[in-house]
Amino acid sequence: MTIARPSKQRSPKIIYVTPSHQFPLGMTMSLARRTALIDFARSCDAYIFEDDHNSEFRYTGPPLPCLQGLDNVGRVIYSGTMSKILYPSLRLAYILAPEQLVEPMIKIRAVMDQHSPAIDQATLARFLTEGFFLSHIKRMRKLYSDRREFFIEQFSHLLSKYFILEIPEAGLHFVAWVRQKEHMPMITRVCAETGIRPSPLSSCFMKAEPKPALTFGFAAWSRAQIREGLSKFASALNSKLN
Repeated sequence: MTIARPSKQRSPKIIYVTPSHQFPLGMTMSLARRTALIDFARSCDAYIFEDDHNSEFRYTGPPLPCLQGLDNVGRVIYSGTMSKILYPSLRLAYILAPEQLVEPMIKIRAVMDQHSPAIDQATLARFLTEGFFLSHIKRMRKLYSDRREFFIEQFSHLLSKYFILEIPEAGLHFVAWVRQKEHMPMITRVCAETGIRPSPLSSCFMKAEPKPALTFGFAAWSRAQIREGLSKFASALNSKLN
């Protein structure tokens, strides 16, 4: 597989990707496309910025290597964050950069805000080195997998006549495509009236007009909350659209 570039188009300097789980549509980049992207970056002397924000939460299929792990020519800048794995208010992230970019990045960071809070970094370092981090990931992956399966089951039972649920291999949310476009205004109204507030897919687009769809998160809710929320949403839609 190759990635073609129109002859009149300028070569990129940096390519931003989220190969483990694209937001909002949730696709995972295949191994063939990953290797093709690295070859493309090398051919036009560009860097790839790999934002690997929640690759730990993959539920189906074998794990795929990150771009940085496939890169043997120093073209990938790998970035991860603790806000998805631990909690959002922990504003700590990390970068694995090619050797030639390390010093420039250190200087840029020093100009921006010097460094993250030292006590947060020290606490996280201990959490990692003493083995708690891997245990936490295993526990949360099991919890999120259970909530994910329950959400799929309940959504399919209660709302399949109004939506087609897109089921990704990874991540913490779903995209639900509206079956009948003319229903979207009423669905939006029902969301406001019931307090069920999935994000419209259109909010992620600046110019393009995507097909009508909603994005639903599932990770923060217990089974009881998922059942209650989806039942309330389905009941309201049934009363308005039937």
